[in-house]
Amino acid sequence: MNNTRLQELIQSASGRGILPKDATLSDSSRAWPIVLMTAVGAWLAAIPLFILMFLIFKEALFDGAGCYILGLLLVAGALVILHKAGLPIFVEHLSLPALLVGGALIGYGAYRDMTHALAGTLVTVISLVIAWLTPQNWLRALLGALACAVFVVTVSDASDYAPLWPSWNGIHYGLLAWLLALAFSDAQRVSSNQAAMMIGVESIATGWILWVLFAITQISGPTFLGGALAGGWYPYGLVSAVFNHPNQKMLSVLMVLAAAAWLAYRWPVLRAPRYLVAAAMLAALAWLVQTLGATLLVLTICAGSSRWRLAVASAVAAAWVIGTFYYQLNVSLATKAVIMTAMGATFGLIAWLAWRGRPGSSATSVPATAGKGSRWQQAGIAASLLATLVVANTAIWQKEELIRTGRPVFLEMAPVDPRSLVQGDYMALNFKMPMFGETITSRKGRIQVIAKIDGRGIAVIQGVKDRQTLASDEISIELKTTQSGLRPASDAWYFKEGEADHWSKAKYGEFRIDRQGHALLVGLRGPDLEKL
Repeated sequence: MNNTRLQELIQSASGRGILPKDATLSDSSRAWPIVLMTAVGAWLAAIPLFILMFLIFKEALFDGAGCYILGLLLVAGALVILHKAGLPIFVEHLSLPALLVGGALIGYGAYRDMTHALAGTLVTVISLVIAWLTPQNWLRALLGALACAVFVVTVSDASDYAPLWPSWNGIHYGLLAWLLALAFSDAQRVSSNQAAMMIGVESIATGWILWVLFAITQISGPTFLGGALAGGWYPYGLVSAVFNHPNQKMLSVLMVLAAAAWLAYRWPVLRAPRYLVAAAMLAALAWLVQTLGATLLVLTICAGSSRWRLAVASAVAAAWVIGTFYYQLNVSLATKAVIMTAMGATFGLIAWLAWRGRPGSSATSVPATAGKGSRWQQAGIAASLLATLVVANTAIWQKEELIRTGRPVFLEMAPVDPRSLVQGDYMALNFKMPMFGETITSRKGRIQVIAKIDGRGIAVIQGVKDRQTLASDEISIELKTTQSGLRPASDAWYFKEGEADHWSKAKYGEFRIDRQGHALLVGLRGPDLEKL
């Protein structure tokens, strides 16, 4: 929650007689780098103290009620410190690790002695109570995020997900709880004199919804090129957003429509027909990407209620979720390109119409120099759009052309440990290769090799290409350097979740290769070259 909104609440409370007339938001003179360095120092200093405490009270902490007693003492002591005014900043920050360790001890005891659902409910309630009793708004937000994380995991179906991993349903329950808290806060602001309560609810709700947004990005999977930037690592087996469940699709669409209606209510300028087209297109995309509806709903609510920092965080999450559409395996690459190109062009047209319709946008009301600059800007935007379309569609056309006209070739796959063959929704591929020397394998980029092809189209790589003339049963193939060595085109095959057993029977990789040796993996074949 930003200081401007807090100051508005304080002024409202002063006008109603709840707070003194001269009440104002305290202005801390501490620079944030100093606060951050002091906090890190305090937390580091607390580590050996807590290690010593655990060594002394080891048996009492992990057996019996010792974890509850010590946990309550640490939490109570931390709250006392936080409520004391004028304490040195170092002492103030020592209370945070004490608060977290105390809460962790209570949580450990709860999950040890109770069912998962009961323990999760208890820890959520305790986190919210501690957040309510904490005077610092930043700490309220942090504890609100912690409470949300526990709540979402608690209401998630643990039988279908990895431990401590949120589900689609659990995250949307968390979103519903935030909406109810927001409605309660706004109702209190309008109908009663509860400024202090409103500030507390707002701070906790801020942390709560930030965790919801973070969890949404996690279950949505990697965003566009995110997997490549992360070195190919991502917990694909835990990604659970794309279920293709009709109820989830419908709810996502309804949330987008509700978001559009809310924003049109708050901002009458958005009631023009062109914005209805934009809402319809986003609703269509939300049908394909089931986590988009929640992020857009949070974005519009925060923007419509002037919660701008949360709106920015929601916009980042929405951009991430839209980027995950790139990795959806139930939609072809060409179809995705058409969808995103059409949406981009439509939104560009809507933005252009909005710009044309704004006051003072006519040529008569703009100076000549400004008009000239504006025309150059428009030309630049148009050129950028055209270049983007050309580059993207050229790459798609090249791949489609290679699939259509390339020579079919089959490369035998090398044995791979079945425990590491299938990871989530992709299969790591390894192909039989000759023993290349270190000078070859250490090269960066790509190398050309010669492969001999038999009557069935199975290629066996002979070695590095050292001549231009090839026999009739030979072909040139381009290999590229990967983390696991030299590979043709790709070292992974992606498929829909749940089809691991089907694709584990693969014996050969099916490629299309052009005259320059460029290879494209188009499928996998069984031991007898049968299609899988």
